[in-house]
Amino acid sequence: MALLIIDAMNIIRRIHEAVPGPESEERVADTVASSLASFRRALKTHRPTHAVAVFDHGGRTWKHDLYAPYQAHRQPMPELLKGGVRTIQQALAGLGLHWIAIAGIEADDAIATLVEKWCKASVEPVIILSTDKDFLQLLNDQVGIYDHFKGRWRDAAYVQEKFGVTPAQMGDLLALMGDAADGIPGVDKVGAKTAAGLLRINGNLDRVISNADKVSGQVGVNLRKGVELARLSRRLVSFKTDVPLGLTWRMLAQPGREVDDSY
Repeated sequence: MALLIIDAMNIIRRIHEAVPGPESEERVADTVASSLASFRRALKTHRPTHAVAVFDHGGRTWKHDLYAPYQAHRQPMPELLKGGVRTIQQALAGLGLHWIAIAGIEADDAIATLVEKWCKASVEPVIILSTDKDFLQLLNDQVGIYDHFKGRWRDAAYVQEKFGVTPAQMGDLLALMGDAADGIPGVDKVGAKTAAGLLRINGNLDRVISNADKVSGQVGVNLRKGVELARLSRRLVSFKTDVPLGLTWRMLAQPGREVDDSY
């Protein structure tokens, strides 16, 4: 048994960005065809007993309520691509792949919720298909993350090599360094290497904050000024996992396989 969770918009946007040319119906058609081929390949590669594609619903989420500038500078999805996404969603039933999009939360929250529920219900693996670094927080012996485009697992060794921390420290790292693309402030002038160094010394964000007065130079000054922003950023990079998704495991079972548990 295994659950495959596809971060649908991560896959679709990456494919669309790689298709050359201006926005057009032809470009979107190529994106649709390549995206559906990618979903088919993922099902064939991982051969899960259960699978689901998770989409962003769009609109405001709890993170916008928490911090108004959240994702304020993100470019809206082109209208033609919105139509392409709807075409993809309509075609997924033919692949035997259920899909969801839940109002008020991000796809990330729904994915984290599915991971949490699966790990409580089963000791079998769960695979997240995504290149989103936020999911590295969820890595453990049961939860794997697969880079569909490079054909590579993003495991603890990858996190250590890329970011210099453990998966358990990724949320704290993201809180310290922030993320300009999502409008997550982080601590001013604290980048990935500095954040990783602080976490190697202190272990976690709470201890970094507690020991901020011991950090010298401009980093120390910025850290002491940025305590509240660091705490806010930590909430913004976390996942909301208490929203009902209206699913049963039976709904996610691949053809010929059924499980009766629900949540």
